[in-house]
Amino acid sequence: MDDADLELLFADPLPAGRVLFMNAAPHAGLAAAKDRVTCVQGWKPVADALARAGCALAAAEGIYATSLVRLGRNRDVNRAMLARALDVLGPKGTLRVAGPNALGAASYEKDLKKLGLEGRSRSKGKARLFVAARGKADPAAWRGLDAPRELGSTGFVTAPGVFAWDRIDAGSQLLAGHIPADLSGVVADLGAGWGYLADAVLARAPAVERLDAFEADAAAIACLARNLAPYGARARALWHDVATGIGRESYDSAVVNPPFHDPRGENRALGLRFVAVAADGLKPGGRLWLVANRHLAYETALSEKFGEVRRLAEDAAFKVYFARK
Repeated sequence: MDDADLELLFADPLPAGRVLFMNAAPHAGLAAAKDRVTCVQGWKPVADALARAGCALAAAEGIYATSLVRLGRNRDVNRAMLARALDVLGPKGTLRVAGPNALGAASYEKDLKKLGLEGRSRSKGKARLFVAARGKADPAAWRGLDAPRELGSTGFVTAPGVFAWDRIDAGSQLLAGHIPADLSGVVADLGAGWGYLADAVLARAPAVERLDAFEADAAAIACLARNLAPYGARARALWHDVATGIGRESYDSAVVNPPFHDPRGENRALGLRFVAVAADGLKPGGRLWLVANRHLAYETALSEKFGEVRRLAEDAAFKVYFARK
């Protein structure tokens, strides 16, 4: 997915006054105004890129003259984000909303108009921009739609937009069944999501001294921390971009359900990078348990990084591998 929506957001110069940028991403249009722009971004790789560009990352506080919103993939998250953007916008402020047509950008324009916003729209490069004055629109029904909530009777907490937020992922469940009870030492969970696998490791293997659960999505981290809280010092929820590495030869074992999507779409290289990072992070003789969708090929990457590779299980959708350095 390209950045046509981002280009539309900055097609016109930013007006005077404070600017809020929700689901922010680096863009040349930020350079001249970054001293008055507050960027909100929960995806660690993008947050790090914004920080490197000198942009201020913080929660929205006070009143803003302009709110920019870049739509994501989840409808509840988008509506909650729009509500926050409107709530902090001054009475004469301006809202700019942009997103890919493929993610239903036009439908959000209709929703905003139903709230009473009057404005103009523009389409370019398979993306759409809607610009409107704040007016008296009240997004009360959208506030808190992205809030964490209990996942049925499982005892876990999840949140809309987080991977597998409304279910226990079948691949993670298959992998959890192959985690040995004699696992010990220090363990890494790469791309831990809301914590199902991390919980399975800690519950099944009491000799694990500490589990470091790495996750790039801040919304998932909030759930992860709550779900692992019963384990106290045995668990750490770490907001981190796994693709940058997790240290060298730091862990006795690792569990991985590698992602092949990022917030903007499919990214199969990401999963292969997770395999390399896991190998670098394991001590000599360290062990890895990995689950993958059947259609994704990890065999070559595993064989290149590990001395021993075995397929432990396979069903109609997933395959589970064990590997040792």
